[in-house]
Amino acid sequence: MSIGQRVARWWSSRRAGGEDAESLKDRLDETYRNQTALLRQVRRGVADVATSRKRVELQLTSIAQQAAQLDDQARQAVDRGDDDAARGFLTRKVMLEKTAADLQERHDALKAEEDKLEVSAMKIEQEVEGFRVRKDTLAARHTAAAARAEINSATSGIGSAVSDVSQAMESAERRTRELEAQSDAVDELVAEGIVTKPGESPDDALRRQFDAALDGPEVDRQLDEISHRKDDSGTH
Repeated sequence: MSIGQRVARWWSSRRAGGEDAESLKDRLDETYRNQTALLRQVRRGVADVATSRKRVELQLTSIAQQAAQLDDQARQAVDRGDDDAARGFLTRKVMLEKTAADLQERHDALKAEEDKLEVSAMKIEQEVEGFRVRKDTLAARHTAAAARAEINSATSGIGSAVSDVSQAMESAERRTRELEAQSDAVDELVAEGIVTKPGESPDDALRRQFDAALDGPEVDRQLDEISHRKDDSGTH
């Protein structure tokens, strides 16, 4: 089962269980650590197999050099007419060649195993990297979503508070206008002497009312009217 399938199955089970976001993040991080550890293990396996293959290659090189030396010694023995010595050199050479053949098979098996592990390592590395990108993307999306939710909540709260304050301000403004109108009316009554000032006696208020009437425009109008009637009477 691939990493993506494991994560998909695990994610479905967690969604059904209602796991919270923080627990999800911890599980994703744990999965990533496990997959990274597996990748390191596979890479160590590749390195170990590659080391064994190179060691076999060194042995094959050494055997090839020894076989070449034995072949040269056998020819020299033949040249000397010493067939027994030549036979001995060639016998040792054949044994080395059999050993080399076995080592070559081992080398080929190691090379095939190394190639297989390298393919597995590359596949796992790609899956781990893809999982990391998905994990980081999910974390970033979750962080952005959480921030957006907080902003929306704050905005909603601010809007509600502003609405409440606005209503209170409107009510206060209405009450203030009423108080101002009431104060203006009282000031007019006080000015006209109808309402006494603080510390003022009723007689003083009446006198002030009378004085206000004398100084008022109505008195002037009536005075002008009397004067005109007098002038008219004198003329006749």
